[in-house]
Amino acid sequence: MAGQLAWVRARLAEYIGRALLTGRTAVDASRDALVLLDEMEELMGEKLLGYAGGTVRPTV
Repeated sequence: MAGQLAWVRARLAEYIGRALLTGRTAVDASRDALVLLDEMEELMGEKLLGYAGGTVRPTV
């Protein structure tokens, strides 16, 4: 699960970085990144979303 969350974080950081390099404002880049995050959230399962929120404890 941590790997999936790390992937999401990396993709968002990459997206924002590329947007800033093309001259977009931080406000616009972050607003679009939130839309991207919403789309990514739809791909994630409930177990991962619960883990990210701290409601599900990982089992060994």
